[in-house]
Amino acid sequence: MRLTYLMVLIVVILTSSQAKDSNNEVTFSDFTLYTGDSVEIASYTIQLVEVQSVRDGIVVIRATKSGGALDEQRALLQNNANSFDGGSENGGLTVTITDIFDDQSAKVRVEYPKDMGIPRKQTAESGSKGPGSQPVLAVEKSFDNDNPSVGSEVKVTVMVKNIGGGLAEDIVVDDQPPLANFVYIAGYPPKIKSQLDPGESDSAIYVIDAVKEGTVKVPPIEVRYSDSKKNTKSNESAPFNVVIAPKSMPDLDIKLNPSGSIPLGQAGRLNVSLYNSGKATAYKVEIKSEIEPSGGLDATDLDKSYFEIDPGAMESYSAELTGRSSGEYTVNLKVSYQDGNDVLLKEGSTTIVVLEREYKYLYYLLILPLLAVSAWLIKRYKEYKY
Repeated sequence: MRLTYLMVLIVVILTSSQAKDSNNEVTFSDFTLYTGDSVEIASYTIQLVEVQSVRDGIVVIRATKSGGALDEQRALLQNNANSFDGGSENGGLTVTITDIFDDQSAKVRVEYPKDMGIPRKQTAESGSKGPGSQPVLAVEKSFDNDNPSVGSEVKVTVMVKNIGGGLAEDIVVDDQPPLANFVYIAGYPPKIKSQLDPGESDSAIYVIDAVKEGTVKVPPIEVRYSDSKKNTKSNESAPFNVVIAPKSMPDLDIKLNPSGSIPLGQAGRLNVSLYNSGKATAYKVEIKSEIEPSGGLDATDLDKSYFEIDPGAMESYSAELTGRSSGEYTVNLKVSYQDGNDVLLKEGSTTIVVLEREYKYLYYLLILPLLAVSAWLIKRYKEYKY
């Protein structure tokens, strides 16, 4: 009989123990929370207050219980479990930050006794999450000429603007090392203000020269900054291509147009024109003349000089030529000019004919035979008349 009572007592104890183990069964749920969001289960509320440091993995959580039995705010370290009100093994909650996405959101694991029910996520009211209160810097790099020629000057502009809603601090622009196809003249590296308020912008300009033709890929530049909690952030500009064309050169075309043949001892005109068909300005233009053979043709105002002739521009002038000896003469013009560094040469020539002097009495000699014949005919006519 006693054995029967003992067996019944053992069964009761085991059943009670199993029921107790069933009541203490712990489960968990994962939630992605933004600043201000919360998780409610039974009489508990777990709220994400702020992401204090993305780099260090610190998130501030507030745990409360209805009736005021619990109201505690803690800074939780990522992947470290924290017990509230005794923890999930003792009827409370265990909270773990399993991932931090950015300075506004994190993944939170809530462990709780299964008999507490199902936890529910509560989203914060619009505008309470705080992304608009964070700084966001946009950075842009641009060239004033994306198709320069070798030797051309290019202005590079770096623009940074705070398009967010919070103060950006500790701003540093990390431009790429100098590009191989350029020589850096002034203003590099660009310097931007260390702080920018919401909506504020700043820019820097530096100057470079293109020295080698070809296609250049301009990589992005990075801007680094921090928010009010010293969380480090960064952004990059968009890359782009620049095509460097061969060096632009001036090209002077020279034309000589004489007025025609020149009678001996008289003057004629030689019209000279210079046209710059190149893509760069011709500087220090000097025109020197040479007449072959020398001595028989004099020139006045044939040599000329111009400080510069722009691309597409034309300069014209006229010189006086006087024939001293009859014959055929070659007028050569040599034009020297500069493109800024190098000296270039062009030549042009034309032929001038100086006519021999005309003697008008020679024409009268042709009339003498006619006069003689006429006189003989008149004489014969008179003789036959009588």
